[in-house]
Amino acid sequence: MGDEEQAGGSRRAGPTWLLRQLQTAMGDAETALARRLGIGPTDLAAMTHLTFAPTPIGPRELSGRLGITPGATTELVDRLERAGHLERRRDTVDRRRVQLHASTATLAEVSGALGPLLAALDAVAAGLDAHDRDVVTRYLGDVLAAYEGFARPDLA
Repeated sequence: MGDEEQAGGSRRAGPTWLLRQLQTAMGDAETALARRLGIGPTDLAAMTHLTFAPTPIGPRELSGRLGITPGATTELVDRLERAGHLERRRDTVDRRRVQLHASTATLAEVSGALGPLLAALDAVAAGLDAHDRDVVTRYLGDVLAAYEGFARPDLA
């Protein structure tokens, strides 16, 4: 039986069903954060990519990650730069390339806005014993790998 099968008229709250509920709650939290920052959802998605990319990204890569045209990306980057949310910097190796970076002020603003949520999540994790924390960490790592595998361009 799957997580979403009806059992006596009620849904089972298994891991997959709870992950789907979590996705909805995370989307709601992102909407709330965007509203608090005074930006739209695409702007927030762009800022998220810039903040969490393992290496700095440029406009072309941002365009691909967001699935929007290069022209729309230019408008987006210009808008975020005017609002003080991001900075364009020349690549130190290839001066022709531009890197996009979240501004220090925006990072501080986001950190402040997310502080209560992150503290609540830390408290949840602190309530787990070492064994349960290891199990949850392994499970979430496997879930992350599944999502990353699904999102790979060669699977699209």
